[in-house]
Amino acid sequence: MSLTQNSQVKSETLNTQVREVDRNSLALDRTVLANERTYQAWIRTGLAALISGLGINKFMNDIEPVWPLILVTIILLFFSAAAFLISAWRYNHLHVQMAHLEVDLMPVWVVKILSIFLSGCSLLALVDMILSSGGS
Repeated sequence: MSLTQNSQVKSETLNTQVREVDRNSLALDRTVLANERTYQAWIRTGLAALISGLGINKFMNDIEPVWPLILVTIILLFFSAAAFLISAWRYNHLHVQMAHLEVDLMPVWVVKILSIFLSGCSLLALVDMILSSGGS
């Protein structure tokens, strides 16, 4: 094998290895982005349930009997708190599996703090709703 053929074979081997590395890193990036999109979807679902529960409580309180509306509001507010907590659990589940890889990930503590804060808001809204409807 001549020198040019040898260098050409080495170059092709190197290009193949670089393409493999790029494919792997791109696949990891796509996995990270998919995990973040899933987290955002759970957060959006929780926010939608929270807003729906608060909206029902605020704007439909003239309907009699009132107990079905209170029940629906309680269910929506509990569901929103659960969605926020599930979002952190789902994000953390994949984060733990990818922690040993060299990939840029959103810190888990940010996800946990945000999810706990939003769950607290849902539960605080629930307590306020129960206290305000209990007095009327």
